[in-house]
Amino acid sequence: MIAWIESQDTSVIVVLVFAFCYLLAAVVLLVGVAISRRPIAAELKATTPVMLTPMSMIVGLLIAFLAARVWSNVDRAQADLTQEANALRTVMLFSADLPGTAQTSVRDAVGRYIRFVETEDWPAMARGDIDLHHVPPDLATVMTTLLSSVPATPGQQIAQQRAVIALEQALQVRRDRILLSRTAIAPIQWNVIILLFALILLIIGMVHVDRPATVAVNLFVFATAVAACLMLLLVNDRPFAAGGFTVQPEALRAIRPD
Repeated sequence: MIAWIESQDTSVIVVLVFAFCYLLAAVVLLVGVAISRRPIAAELKATTPVMLTPMSMIVGLLIAFLAARVWSNVDRAQADLTQEANALRTVMLFSADLPGTAQTSVRDAVGRYIRFVETEDWPAMARGDIDLHHVPPDLATVMTTLLSSVPATPGQQIAQQRAVIALEQALQVRRDRILLSRTAIAPIQWNVIILLFALILLIIGMVHVDRPATVAVNLFVFATAVAACLMLLLVNDRPFAAGGFTVQPEALRAIRPD
């Protein structure tokens, strides 16, 4: 369910999250109104408001912990994409010093690889079914071209070595990018947040059980605050997903030879 929500457009995620939080708050409000005139209401009102402080702190710390990891993943996603583009640019730069048709072969293969990333790699990462151990044929072609080239001068030999090193870096960054695309907030963590959110709503309802208007205002304010936090987490949780905030291969498009 969470994965499906995260795959939606940002506006849809916002609507779903706020609707869920408000629905839960409305349920608590209706239950509170229903029991406000019953004898049990006096027992529930004896609940101390102090309980809200530690509960709110727990929710706040948990959301802050998850938010720090989510924001770190977004930064890593952008950094990985930039490093991959820089590594491929270095490969093409040094391949220009190689003899024969190596430069043309490398540039064409890199161009095909970037088109492969746009049409196959990125959609596969969004679906979560990309093969980590699969080496794209075009990068294999680049490696073969570089290794089969026979340098005629010390300068060409250095260029060949640097190009091979840069290509290895590009392959490593691609692996890191794929691993990062599989990173997401675990379902049990979402369940804990929702459970704590529901418990705080219940405490608010019990403390003000004899004051429906006060309960409604407090539930609305707290539900809005939590919904905003959950929305930010869902939108940024998977930077390579199909929905929410997504990192696009713009850095790779910028170095495409064609």
